[in-house]
Amino acid sequence: MANYTKEIAHMLDRMNTKILMQDKSGYFKKNLKIKLNLVELLLLKQLGEQGEVKMNDLIKSLEIDRNLMTTTVKRLSGLKLIQKKTDQLDGRSQICYLLPQGVDLYQALLEEQRKELEFILSDVTINEEKTILKFISKMVQYHTEKYEIKPNEAQKHEGN
Repeated sequence: MANYTKEIAHMLDRMNTKILMQDKSGYFKKNLKIKLNLVELLLLKQLGEQGEVKMNDLIKSLEIDRNLMTTTVKRLSGLKLIQKKTDQLDGRSQICYLLPQGVDLYQALLEEQRKELEFILSDVTINEEKTILKFISKMVQYHTEKYEIKPNEAQKHEGN
């Protein structure tokens, strides 16, 4: 089997560059008619998939800090895409949910992602799809395990 390590590394660098560029210019901007960065896009997807979600749960699932979440929620609220309200059970928590315009944008976003995947996978066999999925899963696993500090490791670092 040929070794494509250099080519894969090169294409990963190019992909990261494209992700950075899209984050600055907006994802699917031409078809969605609104400039969304990656965090905004992921937040809309979470709310579209789950409905009402506590801000703390969004912070955990998106793995971002509270300040970035607050800024993102303010921007999307200002665009009339989402709204937040106080949790009735726990008055300290805030719950976010999509407004009708946000639901429409979420549906358009799903359609754009469907088209993107259709283009990417159109000439790929089922076995190649499995290989792609395995590759992406391994990347997520590597970055999760490599950069996630576990509680016992945090105690070791505090001692130094």
